[in-house]
Amino acid sequence: MAEENNQNENSQNNEEEVIVIEEDQAQEQTKETKEEKKPNKLFLIVIALLILLLIAMLVLLLVVVMKKKETNKDISQTEIQKITKKLQKKHIPQKDIKSLIQKANILYAKGKKLEALNLLNKLSIYSEALSNYNLGVIKLKEKKYKEAINYFNKAIASEDNRCISALNAAYASLKLNDKKRFRYYTKLAELYLPEESKSKSYPFYYALTHYYLGREFESLAGLNKSTTYSKETKELKTAIYNLYDDPYNVIDNTKDNFILGIEYTRIGEYNLAKKHLSKVSIAFPLKAGVALALVELKLKQYKQASVDLATAKNQDKVVYPIKVNIKPDTFDIKEAQQAFKKNFLNKEQIYDILFYYAPYKVFNINQTIDYLQKGSFGLGLDNIEQASNYLSKSSTISKLNIKMSEGIRLALSQHILKANKIFTQLAKKYQYHSILHYDLALTYIGLKNYPKAYYHFLRAYHLDANNYLSGIFAIIAGNRAGYKTDMIRRNLDDTIDFNNKKNKFYATLLSFMDGNLADTLSFAQSDFKKTPLNLAFSIGIAKTLNKKNLMIQKATILQTIIPKDIIANLLYFYSTHSTDNMKKFALDFQPLFLKSLKKWNLNSFYYGSLISSEMYMEFAKISGQLPKLKYNLENKLLDTDDSIPVLQKLAFVDLYTKHFEESYTIFNDLIDNKGVDDYKTLFYGAVASILAGHHANAIALLALSKRKNKNAFEARYGLGLLYHEAKNLRGATIQYSKIPNGFDSQFFNFEVIP
Repeated sequence: MAEENNQNENSQNNEEEVIVIEEDQAQEQTKETKEEKKPNKLFLIVIALLILLLIAMLVLLLVVVMKKKETNKDISQTEIQKITKKLQKKHIPQKDIKSLIQKANILYAKGKKLEALNLLNKLSIYSEALSNYNLGVIKLKEKKYKEAINYFNKAIASEDNRCISALNAAYASLKLNDKKRFRYYTKLAELYLPEESKSKSYPFYYALTHYYLGREFESLAGLNKSTTYSKETKELKTAIYNLYDDPYNVIDNTKDNFILGIEYTRIGEYNLAKKHLSKVSIAFPLKAGVALALVELKLKQYKQASVDLATAKNQDKVVYPIKVNIKPDTFDIKEAQQAFKKNFLNKEQIYDILFYYAPYKVFNINQTIDYLQKGSFGLGLDNIEQASNYLSKSSTISKLNIKMSEGIRLALSQHILKANKIFTQLAKKYQYHSILHYDLALTYIGLKNYPKAYYHFLRAYHLDANNYLSGIFAIIAGNRAGYKTDMIRRNLDDTIDFNNKKNKFYATLLSFMDGNLADTLSFAQSDFKKTPLNLAFSIGIAKTLNKKNLMIQKATILQTIIPKDIIANLLYFYSTHSTDNMKKFALDFQPLFLKSLKKWNLNSFYYGSLISSEMYMEFAKISGQLPKLKYNLENKLLDTDDSIPVLQKLAFVDLYTKHFEESYTIFNDLIDNKGVDDYKTLFYGAVASILAGHHANAIALLALSKRKNKNAFEARYGLGLLYHEAKNLRGATIQYSKIPNGFDSQFFNFEVIP
């Protein structure tokens, strides 16, 4: 409560208890008296002398009273002068005091001595009570809260200003952190509140009393009727609306640039927020800097946010604390449907499908086919190619070919993690074989480990400059991992003979990567060899160019060639329903999903590439079938000797069915007990940790996942926010500084805590 305004209002209230005569009114009454006694000059002189005598007696009486008070209180003359000066500023205006004395003189002159003395007595008592109240206000300003309470107690004891004095005493108690005394004075203010019922400021006193009592809604009722204390009314409204998380009303009731900046941030008006905060950034660099950083994070201006946080990072002083959360639309079916309609078969997903259908390579295809026992695999032997430049029949190559064939057998039967382990061990022993690094890279792509996929694709290309597919895939994987790939592209442009029809696929893929879509249509329309890779690429081109009939044609052929393959079936369904509204799309997919559980080869979902399992889960999510998928995975765990990939899928499904604690538990088990440490598992484990309320665990997992992929901006952003939340501003600043401006997180969000 603003003490000066309290005092002024108090003065107004108490003035109502006495009759105030203005100086001009007193002069008029004196004039009338003179006119009545005008008969002759001598008579007027006698009357004037009599009045002077009465005034002298009155002054003598006042001096005696003041002397008596001075003796009783034992106050020095210097202290009296100080108090007098303060009272002259804080008490009744001087002209009003003069008017009261003039009235007493007139009453005395008319012979009404008792009434004159009563009026003077009232003035004396009133002045004493008001002095105690104002001295309390003075002590509040001086932050001498105990002394202030003593003066307010005296004011209350004099039975004047009791409600207002009790409110100020409650405020002083609050500053002393004396909750017991605060409650006492608040209750006292409520008891004396009716005494102010006739005051114009009653609504404000009512509001403040109820606010102190914790009755915010009752307080708002008073504030909405308050016509005085306009500044304090708005401040109190701001506090209440802030308490009830109502930023719009906070904005309507404050002019404070800090508060406006924060509230505009909370409602998403980030440019307005930045405008208000910038106004105070020079005067208050620490407070404004931290607030501006929050706004800049929302505006995706990460570099500037890290600069503005620098003023506070050494102190780890969080002026405005935040709470990290996961964006709610991540788990909302309607939002997922809209995102699916907008993003399905975008450029990145087309690349993933090309990786999925890219053939594995061997040294001797006949030997491999004999080993694999033709026809027992989901993708079929069309997904195996012989490296044309390996014609050696040496025993070393033959042994390596057999060992690689075992890895390929596992890869084609969709046990991608086991295949990866075999190729990893072989690559340590046989470091200089291009096709071994290429096959290993394909398994890393299946696990969406782009940094390692990039490394081995690049290694394969360096070992064999004619392995163009490795070079192109190295560019795609490298871009995903955040590496520079310009030199690889220049080498490919220099070495590929684009006039050779055998290189048509590579030329078209490079044109697609460059955005030269007109150059890609001829490939999709041509009579090329009907391999899964060629067909999948044609489907991607047709989708990008909005050629629906061409997309259906190629998807039909692909589904015919590999009728049990998950991605082939999903692409066919999408091509025939791509123009449907999402409600019909989802409803039509539901019976197909039930059929898929019995008819499709689900090994690619249980054990295989994350590309196929994520796409299958995406279709299940938008059609409301994730609970059935969860049930299916739980049963599969009872009947498998390869439980790790099944557990991974179950953890993902638990996450998207909002079984956050279960998902968190499975991810932690995979990481802590089963040695799974790929980027995806670590990252989604962190997401599950946040949703389950284990933020410290999320920090550890994001720190680990960042090491797996230093350019994983999702992990960096999430880690920066969690550091920020934990008041580790130094750590947060480092993470923010490494994120490119404009990066849009799909997962992480934060709220400013009121």
